[in-house]
Amino acid sequence: MSRKSVCMLAGLTLAAAVSGAALAQERSGRDSLLGEPVGNGPVDKVVMIDANTRWVNAEQDQTVKFIAGGREFIWHFGPNKFAVNLKDIAPAGTVDRNIYVYLSPDLSYSSGS
Repeated sequence: MSRKSVCMLAGLTLAAAVSGAALAQERSGRDSLLGEPVGNGPVDKVVMIDANTRWVNAEQDQTVKFIAGGREFIWHFGPNKFAVNLKDIAPAGTVDRNIYVYLSPDLSYSSGS
């Protein structure tokens, strides 16, 4: 390999490493631990929240559309939590009390043994 090719490869590797670190930093923090909001798109489950709702069951790595009091939002739960308080992730004024979303492991990623 020529010296010019080696320098170019080293530069591309450095650029990829820097951009990967920036992406990792952008996705870290509280929201990434609880999951992330989703604008529009396909969902795995739709849940209506009313006065009788005490908890919600979902799976890790699932995208859920919540409808509460005429308002709605979509949330994608990550693979690293087993429970999330809906009050912590819902837009302000949507949920007025503690309602926990209990997340079971996504079995499609298990080895089955």
